[in-house]
Amino acid sequence: MDQDWLAAFEALKSVYLDGAYSNIAINEAVSHHKGTRESFVRTFTKGVLRDTIRLDYIIDRLVERGIDSVKPRLLIILRMGLYAVDEMYSIPEYAAVNETVNLAKGLARGSERFINGVLRGYLRRRGSMYNKESLRPDIAYAFPKEVFDLLRAQYGPDALRIAESLNEPPNLYLRTNTLKIDRDSLIEKLKKEGFSAEASPLNDAAILASGSGIASSDIYKNGLCSIQSLSSMIAVKALDPAPGSKVLDICAAPGGKSTYMAEIMGNEGSITACDIHHHRLDLIKAYAARTGATIIDTLQADASVYNESFEGAFDYVLADVPCSGLGVIASKPEIRLKTDPSKYGELIELQKKIAWNAFRYLKPGGRMIYSTCTLNKNENEELAKDMLSRASGSAVSIEMQTIMPYNGEVGFFYDLIEKTC
Repeated sequence: MDQDWLAAFEALKSVYLDGAYSNIAINEAVSHHKGTRESFVRTFTKGVLRDTIRLDYIIDRLVERGIDSVKPRLLIILRMGLYAVDEMYSIPEYAAVNETVNLAKGLARGSERFINGVLRGYLRRRGSMYNKESLRPDIAYAFPKEVFDLLRAQYGPDALRIAESLNEPPNLYLRTNTLKIDRDSLIEKLKKEGFSAEASPLNDAAILASGSGIASSDIYKNGLCSIQSLSSMIAVKALDPAPGSKVLDICAAPGGKSTYMAEIMGNEGSITACDIHHHRLDLIKAYAARTGATIIDTLQADASVYNESFEGAFDYVLADVPCSGLGVIASKPEIRLKTDPSKYGELIELQKKIAWNAFRYLKPGGRMIYSTCTLNKNENEELAKDMLSRASGSAVSIEMQTIMPYNGEVGFFYDLIEKTC
């Protein structure tokens, strides 16, 4: 049995059956199987997760008694096999079928004939029945119908381009830790270690990178860089907190944005980084320790609950709120399997509470960023407009931007708001 395939199966099993996050599940599976190709396991696992809705549509029609008759373990194996046949072009179709059957032999002995029959039946019928052009757009792009309908209602014909872009892995960006190194020197170090690296013209700290093992390199461990989406970096840079200022990061874990603000501030001033869960404060502390950001203090707090002691106390507030996550589906494909548009209304009410609290915590003349990693306009533009209306002339939007997930970027929204009085 191929260990790369076994590791991918175990990661998928953790996500599908245990509700694990894909990145954590992949890391654990790779660590359990020494010598596996991490890049292969990551690409395979996330690809299957991204394509699950389409794969299940096909399986439901290939299996005589329908998908509900397939046991969970066999269903995962079938998804892997179909994805490998369709999307993993480096593997010949016959080899993909053989690897899938071998995986079944090791994990579900006695099912090999069934697995082989389904896959070979697919190869016979694929051209006439299951090519993407013949499927409904939501199925072809593997989106829940309700989510695709939402995107189409809000973006019109552009919904197809959005869906297509969210099926491609996003670019890998590194953030230069300017407390320890300048960007040109970091690029030179990365190249010496065998990584591809080039400066981004869209952010003065961002580096477009590629290569396996950056997060396990000494460059990363020593805090010379952090992994962060370009979209997120652009939003934090728009806030641009000044050295010596007093800053609140109201939903801070795991700490990427807090540490970036500390770097922008030259590690001068103070940042209060809050999270509702105490154990997640440890993530912020570890992030700060790795990057050398000593001005960050953590506080367990529910951002939706008003804190009287914070009223008018901060020069800058960052409110990167919990959201539906539709903009990061490409890198966190499990979101599309868990998201429930019928509950977006509850989420928006939570966002409104957090945003309004954040605004109240600003000093007159202070600035805040309201941001999400979703493309749902009801959580983005509409909510920002609602907050400005509620502020009754004491707030002005300085810069509002939706970053679309084209060209390998992460879908993101932010509004830079100033408290005028």
